[in-house]
Amino acid sequence: MSSKRLLLLCLLAIAVILSLIGLSLAQQRQMGGIGITVFVDRNFRGKSATFRDDVPDLARLGLNDRISSFRVGPGEKWEVCEHANYQGRCVVVSGEESDLRRNAWNDIISSIRRVSGGGVFPPRPPIGNELYIVLFDQTMFRGNPTNFYGAVASLNRRAQSVTIGGGVWELCDNTNFRGRCVTLQQSVSDLASVNLRNRVASARPIGVGGSVPPSTSDWYLVLFDQTNFRGNPRNFNRQETNINCTARSVTIGSGVWELCEGRNFSGTCVTLDQSVADLRTRNMNGRISSLRPLVRQPR
Repeated sequence: MSSKRLLLLCLLAIAVILSLIGLSLAQQRQMGGIGITVFVDRNFRGKSATFRDDVPDLARLGLNDRISSFRVGPGEKWEVCEHANYQGRCVVVSGEESDLRRNAWNDIISSIRRVSGGGVFPPRPPIGNELYIVLFDQTMFRGNPTNFYGAVASLNRRAQSVTIGGGVWELCDNTNFRGRCVTLQQSVSDLASVNLRNRVASARPIGVGGSVPPSTSDWYLVLFDQTNFRGNPRNFNRQETNINCTARSVTIGSGVWELCEGRNFSGTCVTLDQSVADLRTRNMNGRISSLRPLVRQPR
């Protein structure tokens, strides 16, 4: 075989390889690849865009309230929200959804951000108010979604699947976190697998960072009935469900704590990991009726 013919065959082989690589990359982009690919029409049709970074406002890209289907890269989880800057209802998604009408999310998504996965992209750890779950009234994360960012002492027992958006959660089959309880740190597509389908009556976060906090006696906080840590102090080192305490400032001695205006962790609640000189800055009205430690502070 002549050297010219051999060179021609080599060039032809290289061209075929490059063509196959280009086809594979194009298919990967169409199927989502690394990141999330959104489509303005159902069944992954119409205008599309692939994102690898957080997008706090889809309006600037002409995609606000226009997404009807999506595909998420393998091993990744993304949070989609109905308002800009991750406000309003939010849900954590993975895999793909060909028709968002089926779970009431069609044409309402305004912001998206990565939760976990994506190779070189580190997971975004849940902190503060990013402790949350989404309960669905159908299996496989379908039906009506309801977000919870803190403890809920009484639920309607309609949940059939749950997305764990951030943190470690306890789900119980009786109100006020009684009865049979299950600890979850991963999403469950059918709560029947943990014997809780249509049985969840209360739920609460019990940890962050992928582990349940160890039992400890050194958690404590001090509530003051005046701002700037003045007035009468009251110390607490354990969960309290009904204290009816005047509180206008708080010292966090150790741990991360949830403070609620209502009994049994109801009403307005706030999660704190540092002292606050004036609780009005956290939208608390001066009355704390329940509190509890959530997780030990990292040392």
